[in-house]
Amino acid sequence: MRRKNKNIELKQILVQDYAAEGKSIARVDGKVIFIENAIPGDIVDVKLSKNKKDWAEGFVIAWHQYSPDRIAPFCAHFGVCGGCRWQMLPYPRQLEYKQKQVEDNLQRIGKVSLPPIPPILGAEHTTHYRNKLEYTFSSRRFLLPEELHNPEITPQQNVAGFHARGIFDKVVNIDTCYLQEEPTNRLRKAIRDFGLENELSFYDIKMHQGWLRTLQLRICTTGEVMANLVVGHEDPEMIRLLADRVLQHFPDLTTLLYTINKKWNDSMNDLSPQVIHGKGYVIEQLEDFRFKIGPKSFFQTNTRQGERLYQVTREFAELSGNAALPD
Repeated sequence: MRRKNKNIELKQILVQDYAAEGKSIARVDGKVIFIENAIPGDIVDVKLSKNKKDWAEGFVIAWHQYSPDRIAPFCAHFGVCGGCRWQMLPYPRQLEYKQKQVEDNLQRIGKVSLPPIPPILGAEHTTHYRNKLEYTFSSRRFLLPEELHNPEITPQQNVAGFHARGIFDKVVNIDTCYLQEEPTNRLRKAIRDFGLENELSFYDIKMHQGWLRTLQLRICTTGEVMANLVVGHEDPEMIRLLADRVLQHFPDLTTLLYTINKKWNDSMNDLSPQVIHGKGYVIEQLEDFRFKIGPKSFFQTNTRQGERLYQVTREFAELSGNAALPD
């Protein structure tokens, strides 16, 4: 493989292993090839996007044989949305590769001597497990390959969803996301539809202009729901109309807030969410412990797995309740 050739295609490559961030690995003439959208066991043709001395990156342009482990993704947006990476691999196999990656990083790469590592405790629920999500409103829609030459579909379109994988300025118009329980999809669509009906400006990240920016949702196992609408500038009348619409259709919403963000980035640390409805926070519960969570709070995004994490920590610590306090 010549390093300067930008159009290198590798034919009938056997994908051998998983790497970080959802990429897989093949080895060709001693060089490691990181491949997008493939799983171990696939036999594929790959076009290189980067080609260095000891490694390269590429993406699949043709499949000759699918891995026996491959399954059909359950989400229609998988592959273009940046939210999920491994839906084409059964969850037990995902855990095996994740465990191997951790062991390799610590022992082979980090040269750390470790005792046998117990297996990962997988999640009971592999959909609807996140308690927090952030959706993006954008005036730039990501077009699928089959939409590129359709004159009726334009990239200059107001949408709500997630950033396209690896593309900061375009958003996938999400229909159904399986990461969070309802009313996550209904809330997002209601606010998007309100924006379209009222011809509101959706945010353009390149031009740094637009009113509707993001929607942050927290949905707790206690049933409490918090929505924080982030907008680009003050508009009290429009905030009131939008809040009325949301509360009319979602009367069980525990807390509704809005936040003005005039910055170039979406970080919340230095912003001041304003309460429109409710107490301004939600209550989440792990075992017998209850947590007060605000719009800027950090909390484990998978509540049920967070609960298991504390249980395992408690077991490992072998706490009896009778430990003597230090002098």
